[in-house]
Amino acid sequence: MVEVRVDAETGDWSVIAPRRASRPVDGVKLPSPCPFCPGNEHMTPPEVYRAPAGPQWRQRVVPNLYAAVGDDAGPTGMPFTGRHEVVIESERHDWDLRRATPDEALAVFDTVQQRYRALAAHAPAAISVFRNYGERAGASLHHPHSQMVSLDRLPPRLGARWQQAREHFERTGRRLHDELAEAERDHAGRVVADEDGVLVYQPYAAAVPHQTVVLPGDDGLAPLANLLPRVLTALAEVLDDPAYNLVLHTGPPDSASWYRWHLSIHPRVTTPGGLEIDTGVTVNPTAPEDTAAALRGALR
Repeated sequence: MVEVRVDAETGDWSVIAPRRASRPVDGVKLPSPCPFCPGNEHMTPPEVYRAPAGPQWRQRVVPNLYAAVGDDAGPTGMPFTGRHEVVIESERHDWDLRRATPDEALAVFDTVQQRYRALAAHAPAAISVFRNYGERAGASLHHPHSQMVSLDRLPPRLGARWQQAREHFERTGRRLHDELAEAERDHAGRVVADEDGVLVYQPYAAAVPHQTVVLPGDDGLAPLANLLPRVLTALAEVLDDPAYNLVLHTGPPDSASWYRWHLSIHPRVTTPGGLEIDTGVTVNPTAPEDTAAALRGALR
């Protein structure tokens, strides 16, 4: 049973998903074998996607056995339903996105795109796509993977993000992230890279050290596949291989006119304190103008 309980004081959602506590963890609950490695396909739920077809796969997508969404909330709470899938990014256990060749990264992006379209066909309220790297970021298995969650209800915080972008477009006639990109290019100090239409920058109001936005252009996924692994490699160099969350931000269906999709990387290098817990105001001990310069140097 998975349910949403709404905080009567703040209106925030808490998802109660007891089965998530049973997830296997490398070295703790699952010493061997790895369920995502070739030959162990029977250890996962039946796959919903494989690329390429045939026994020598490179990516597989399977339903998450320990899903954060469910089919029935039971007699209490509000249903938190949808679909939760795992994108196994490589057949190699020791592979990582930061060491990917452009072709390998492009293959992962293509798999995510294919599954995103398949999930979108069911008309969910939202689709969340993310990659957790490292235990501190929520990764329970070492084998490289991403996750996709389609939601039948729109979470308040995501709805607020979309509303802000929509209202900006209605007010100005321009997409919010188009204007942000223009402002960052004008400032230059927070720009990490600007290659083949892909802009990488650390935002003006970064919530954590080295929070990084990757804003693809209109030339397809190939430029992104070339640049993103290098950015992750530079972050690993500057921050000594930090845990991080990589999130794909998209708008609702048919939002291309007012929402520009992008990625954000949130390194897990600080711990929220009392002020953050009490007020929701994040405290970043570094200035993005300084951290962007360090990342820019490592990237070069």
